[in-house]
Amino acid sequence: MEKLEFQFTLTKQQEEAKRQRVEKLLKNPYMIQWRNQNLVDDAFIYAHSGLFQDYCDVMLKCEGCAGLSFCRQPMRGQRLELRLDKVLQQEVCMCEYTLKEKNKYAHEKQYRYFDALKEYLLVDVAKLDMRNEPETYKDVVMQVIRVLMDEDNTKGLYFYGPPGVGKSYLAAGMTNYYAKKGRKVAFVNVAKLIADLKMMFQDAQAMEQKLRGIQNIDVLVLDDIGGESVTAWSRDDILLPLLDARMQKHKLTIFTSNYRFEELKDKLAIGNGRVSEPIAADRILDRIQILSCEVFVKGSSRRK
Repeated sequence: MEKLEFQFTLTKQQEEAKRQRVEKLLKNPYMIQWRNQNLVDDAFIYAHSGLFQDYCDVMLKCEGCAGLSFCRQPMRGQRLELRLDKVLQQEVCMCEYTLKEKNKYAHEKQYRYFDALKEYLLVDVAKLDMRNEPETYKDVVMQVIRVLMDEDNTKGLYFYGPPGVGKSYLAAGMTNYYAKKGRKVAFVNVAKLIADLKMMFQDAQAMEQKLRGIQNIDVLVLDDIGGESVTAWSRDDILLPLLDARMQKHKLTIFTSNYRFEELKDKLAIGNGRVSEPIAADRILDRIQILSCEVFVKGSSRRK
């Protein structure tokens, strides 16, 4: 079959408009920069003046941008740029602010589970502003740093104290540190874990897979332990084997709780809200004490 070709002839008015557009393009700083990088002649710019005009218009929208919140592009944080690879083509590129933002969260891929506020992924213990913090809080942060600096350490921390004092915040700072070091981590809210596993009753394989993943993760935070509705099942069939496996494998485990050790023991002893089972609670507490050191986080609520 004979190939069909279409040719369009511009009117004199269109030719003059194109010539004027190309003249402006040749003086445009964005065009000059692109041309210096790609070494094309005037004829090439004339032939693709429409694409180059679009490119300069896109770049102009980014001029003087103060951040993603002020983005004027149709796709926030992204823009259409021109790439010359034998042929001229448009491609979607991330702006410097998007790349910077993406880099801040790069370690998120090391998390198997993350049951916390998104902003907690940005907690960096080494960069905490300690100027107005009380000595008691500074002491806690120093304990955290000592644990992080000991590369051979396998014993975590058990943060306890009133709601809102920053226990989960510090625990997230620890998992962020290990995630940036390339270790696999998980931040698991205990109440949510129990609720999720209950939903998996009809799928034993999925339940086993989730538990096994948490058991074997390099660094695990069990957030708000004692905040769940304690039953014999959650205590003896979920928490006990989970903690036992991590203890035997010397896996670093971090806890947050509103209860100190002895208070947690009393709470765990009430299996189904009726009969006290102190021996069952002792088994859990014994493993928590082997896995972690008790640290009191003192202060008033930091939540706003």
